[in-house]
Amino acid sequence: MFTLSRLPADELLEALARDGAVSLPLIDEELRSRLLDAAGGAAFRPARASIGEGERIVYQRMEVCDTFSGGSIFFRLRDAFQALWDASFSQRSPYPFESPVVFNDLMLQRYRKGELGISPHRDRSSYRNVICLFVIGGRGRFLVCEDRAGTRAVEIASAPGDLVLTRAPGCLGLARRPFHCVRDIASTRYVFGLRHDVS
Repeated sequence: MFTLSRLPADELLEALARDGAVSLPLIDEELRSRLLDAAGGAAFRPARASIGEGERIVYQRMEVCDTFSGGSIFFRLRDAFQALWDASFSQRSPYPFESPVVFNDLMLQRYRKGELGISPHRDRSSYRNVICLFVIGGRGRFLVCEDRAGTRAVEIASAPGDLVLTRAPGCLGLARRPFHCVRDIASTRYVFGLRHDVS
């Protein structure tokens, strides 16, 4: 299922503190193939074309699915990753997050080839501690930047099979949410997200 039996906690925390995001290869090819098959049959709906207004507006072109059957492979992935996460972080002292991380928000996203993706933005403040994105298939670019204009954008590796982590409030005592975007969708891209939502 996963290529690692334990996440490299020190390296991940250092990168999250410094850069706001980090990635590593994690999903083995057998699991990735099964997830991609399941994603292909998911019930997607179009996401809103824009969120916010004025200088805070965010543009996006993607489809989303947040409804999964009880036996869904995405629930099994969530449960397996929750166990891996807990084994990697729960015994650390001091604990690096404001509360135990519970992945209670699941979202599957599909970006079509040639579409905009999503413009520079910060994730909702109700997402706490860390956001985890599993790249299931397709090619595109994930970048962190300094502001909504995309200043000093730095690409974070996000190839199929990679896990991308972004910092959320409560991680290492930091409140600042990193700006990031998805663009240059070269082939239909599927991403499965796990979040700790306290709303």
